[in-house]
Amino acid sequence: MIGLFFIWQLIFFTVFTESGEKQSEGRVQIQNFEGPFTIQNYPNEFLPDWFGNEIRASSSRIFQANGLGRNGSKALAVLPISTFDGELVISLSPGEMNDPKVRFWAKSVKNGSGNRPAQVFYRWGKSLAGSFSVREILGGVYEFANEDQEFRFFELELPEEYQGIAEVFLMIEIRYGPGSGTCAKWLLDDFEFGEIVMDGKAPNVNMVRGFDENKLEIQFDEAIDPVFSEFLFNYKLDGVEPSLVIRKSDSLVYLSFEEKLVPEKIYELQVSQIPDLAGNFIQDTLISFQFFDPTFIPPKTLVINEIMPAPKADLDLPNVEYVEVFHAGEYAVRLNGISYSNSRSTVIFKDEWIQPGELLILASENQATLLKNYGKVIPVKNWPTLLNAGDQLSLKDDQGKIIDQISYSTSSWGGSEFANGGYSLEVANPFYACDQSEALKHSIDPVRGTPGRQNSVFDVTTDKSPPTLISSEFSTPKSLLLTFSKPILAGFNQSNFEFQPTLVIDSVVAISSKQIQLLFVDEVLANTLYKLGIKGLTDCSGNDYVQTEPMKLVLPVQARVGDVLINELLFNPKTGSPKFVELINLTDNYLEIRYWKLANLNDAVGIDQVKQLGTNSLILGPKNFLAITTNPDMLKSDFPKSVFGQFFKIATLPSYPIAGQTVVLLDSAGRVADSFTYSEELHHPLLRDPKGVSLERLSIDSPASLSANWHSASAIEEYATPGRKNSQVISGEFEGDLIQIEPEVFDPEGSSGNTFTSIRYELDQLGWVGSFRIYSTTGQLVQVLAQNEILGASGLFTWTGTDQQGKVLRPGYYVLMVELYDLSGQVRTIRKTIVIATKL
Repeated sequence: MIGLFFIWQLIFFTVFTESGEKQSEGRVQIQNFEGPFTIQNYPNEFLPDWFGNEIRASSSRIFQANGLGRNGSKALAVLPISTFDGELVISLSPGEMNDPKVRFWAKSVKNGSGNRPAQVFYRWGKSLAGSFSVREILGGVYEFANEDQEFRFFELELPEEYQGIAEVFLMIEIRYGPGSGTCAKWLLDDFEFGEIVMDGKAPNVNMVRGFDENKLEIQFDEAIDPVFSEFLFNYKLDGVEPSLVIRKSDSLVYLSFEEKLVPEKIYELQVSQIPDLAGNFIQDTLISFQFFDPTFIPPKTLVINEIMPAPKADLDLPNVEYVEVFHAGEYAVRLNGISYSNSRSTVIFKDEWIQPGELLILASENQATLLKNYGKVIPVKNWPTLLNAGDQLSLKDDQGKIIDQISYSTSSWGGSEFANGGYSLEVANPFYACDQSEALKHSIDPVRGTPGRQNSVFDVTTDKSPPTLISSEFSTPKSLLLTFSKPILAGFNQSNFEFQPTLVIDSVVAISSKQIQLLFVDEVLANTLYKLGIKGLTDCSGNDYVQTEPMKLVLPVQARVGDVLINELLFNPKTGSPKFVELINLTDNYLEIRYWKLANLNDAVGIDQVKQLGTNSLILGPKNFLAITTNPDMLKSDFPKSVFGQFFKIATLPSYPIAGQTVVLLDSAGRVADSFTYSEELHHPLLRDPKGVSLERLSIDSPASLSANWHSASAIEEYATPGRKNSQVISGEFEGDLIQIEPEVFDPEGSSGNTFTSIRYELDQLGWVGSFRIYSTTGQLVQVLAQNEILGASGLFTWTGTDQQGKVLRPGYYVLMVELYDLSGQVRTIRKTIVIATKL
């Protein structure tokens, strides 16, 4: 009949059944019942050369049974009832065959609660409509009892009188057996007729591997005896018999043991006394193998290797979302119980083996067939839809532990033309042992994705650079947060960290792949310097973290107004170089200033262009200096003496133009902590070119608003001292006199020492009015520093060695005359000597 899927096959070569069993060399006719039955009765065929008395599409009479055949295939089923006995007639063509035989597999399946067997008879005939031989029973009356049986093998020899005939007919009758109630259902599968030479080859063990923590899976190269194969004493693992043997299929056996098997251990399995279906016994076999538990799947064994969240129609790849999983481990694993999820839903995989180096494509159940030509596809029911804008994908084991996790966003594609262009996201190195989210790249393959094959961006180049510690911060008095430059391999604990003085670590937590948090039993003492030693940390490429000396850590106190001042300013840097503002810590405390801010003044709005210093911890040590700039490296290059100073990189500074402005320092609450109005006029009058010269604060005891408190940095100190002590400083200590000069000898040309001198006063009461004049030794007035000024309790003036016209005076002795008057008429006159020196 034309159009039927299955036809008799004349095979003139070696034939193998679905189980892999070697049958014979010769001419064989095969029917495995995988093709559809034509619903028609005798004398019409329902399969080529097969006739039945009542063929049904439903599960009654004679019908095709889906999934009930050997190894889950299809089979022929007959269900006898009180008013129906099944009759099958098969047309056979022995022709010139030599001693042909009929071989098939049959069993019964329980049907209802009755106890009637299905009785099976057979007989032979020379024509379809003619007479048949006397019927013979197959097995016995209860061979096919009303119970669930295993398939058994049957063989019928063609009687001699029927041999050599062109066509012979075999009738099989399936009768309603004796007893009460319902009758068993009878199944027939893998029917063969021909020159079947008996198998004389003994079975062999093809494979031994772990199935779970105490079970082995043994695969034979052919079907084995169902009884002998389940004898415990036929198997010994390192001399120990299994506690249970289950023959899963005709060539597959599971061995269970009471004790858990040891992963990676080399075992020896002895197999003996097991025949195949032809009675050939396996030779005593000793198999040496390494055991792995395929249900134990460590992190990064399975890797989410490629993601297609936003497929596009009318491109080379199907318009289908998919996720590719790569097996990066060393042994085969089972997917049974493993979950795949996104941020909104989770699915559980059925049992499926995946080999090392194998790729699996996960796709929606209703679209999976569109990807079948690209590789091994796992159809996923209730597919967790991938969000185009970004999502987090996870693979977890049956205990909920993460095997792999990856996140993506629109920025992962590196451009909207890729995010919206139907490109997949690929992992470059699937063997990298840490989170790959930041390393995702859009596919560069011509078809915009590589499902089922090596990624287009594949690159396993070894990264040999060690990780570094970027920051460390006591986030609370009982926790320390460490941030590294690269992801750190998991597995660290308290033993990797040691403190002096001792801090007892309660636990160690991975906040992210690059961040580790240490939690302490007791609170850390503020303002106490601790030293931390780190050992045994490794990045995900296997590079060790190397610490040359213990790290210094401290829990700071929050800086308050009055603790920190503006100490130096470079507003006119060299061409191409950065500006900087330097701060000084006046206290003996370690101060936290991360939320402090720099700003300037705008005549219209007041404080303007506020720039917060940072969000990470920023600690200013006791009496220390901090230069804030946009480019610390260039600043160190410009001023080599400051290379060991303290610097902080800020993204942008407020505008501090050359023409002049006001530098404003704000505390964390936005209160003004200090301010300094600058201009080029504050530079030394003899300075020829102020470019690249900073203004330094002379005294922290005098206000920044006092112009005399600022002076050009010394040439000897490279015209700037970022991050370190200023080149010209007036000591904070007053030695008792009302008037103090420091230094008493100076050189305006800067050949040595200070280029100016400072005149400080400290009075015993308020309300004094004073004049500060400088005279030559001949009594000539050369400079007036103050004329009848109302004085505070303290203050200072500076003199650069110039006269009132700005000309440098000759070297020699000069006299400072100070006249003080109070409201009661009291007058004080004080004279001090000042020396202008010169280079000899």
